[in-house]
Amino acid sequence: MEQAERSTPHPRKGKHLNQEERIQIEVLLRGGATALHIAELLGRSERTIRRERRRGWLTYRTGRDSAEERYNAVRGQTVYEQRRRKPASAAVDPQLAAFLVEQITVKRCSPAVAAYRMKDEPYAVCMKTIYNLIDHGRVPGVSHESLWEKRMRKRRYRPVQRIRKRAVTPGHSITDRPPAVETRTEFGHWEIDLIVSGKGALLSLTERKTRRLILRKLRNRSQAAVIGVLNDIERQTGAEAFRCIFKSITSDNGGELLDYAGMERSAVTGNRTHLYYAHPYSAWERGGNENTNRFIRRFIPKGRKLGRISRKLLHEIERWINTYPRKILNFETAEERFNQEIAA
Repeated sequence: MEQAERSTPHPRKGKHLNQEERIQIEVLLRGGATALHIAELLGRSERTIRRERRRGWLTYRTGRDSAEERYNAVRGQTVYEQRRRKPASAAVDPQLAAFLVEQITVKRCSPAVAAYRMKDEPYAVCMKTIYNLIDHGRVPGVSHESLWEKRMRKRRYRPVQRIRKRAVTPGHSITDRPPAVETRTEFGHWEIDLIVSGKGALLSLTERKTRRLILRKLRNRSQAAVIGVLNDIERQTGAEAFRCIFKSITSDNGGELLDYAGMERSAVTGNRTHLYYAHPYSAWERGGNENTNRFIRRFIPKGRKLGRISRKLLHEIERWINTYPRKILNFETAEERFNQEIAA
């Protein structure tokens, strides 16, 4: 009855043992208390008490030929403090440092991808360790400025005047898309967007399931130019193959992308795809395309004149993104996943 009424404190998480608690542990252990009983009294987990007991375990000489082993609070506190000290001046393995410089600064890889690529090397470390090394400045040539995601800062944007777009034709709203498009379980559904700067514009197409990118330069910012690029892709792919690969395309409400009839109409015969439009000012509904555009901005920062960018550079950017290991794809590349779908 008495045992049933006793309430066990919920084990605390994320807070280290302090010196007073270590003294209590020493006294209780000398009194014969078990690790479970001490954990209940201190509101800690039993594993915490067992680890602390090992940390502060000492051998005491009780005689010329005898000794005794027991927990010592001072020893436990000393070991804890020693392990907490950060070896800021410790040298990093030269091979590891060179590898991180190459992967992060030269090849523009994230720490996650760098950790994956070195997993079989003798100097391999995890992603968290790479971030810690960079945070403490222990990798010469690599800093926060080398990390694209950490360089991104929240900017203050000027309020813009929102222009009401025309109503979406029934059957072309994003809410009309089949469930397989939303869940990314079916291949062949794309997102389209324009990257604009001044009078120049780039068209990006991202396949939702594999994340493969098609990047093209527009001759101008017009609906006809967008349709012309789709026509070129259809001719290169073949009309029948295009219908299988481009089952649908999801767009925003930009004026250059509103001619759904022209975009759906094949340059050969019949229709080639189906257009869906996201809700206005809802970029998250085309998250794959928005994320891919951030990759593109690693090479083409905002403000750069797009009219001067060569097709060769666009091809190199497209190839880099499509062959970049993606954590969301279990570190496979978009090109690999895309080719697997084509071969299936």
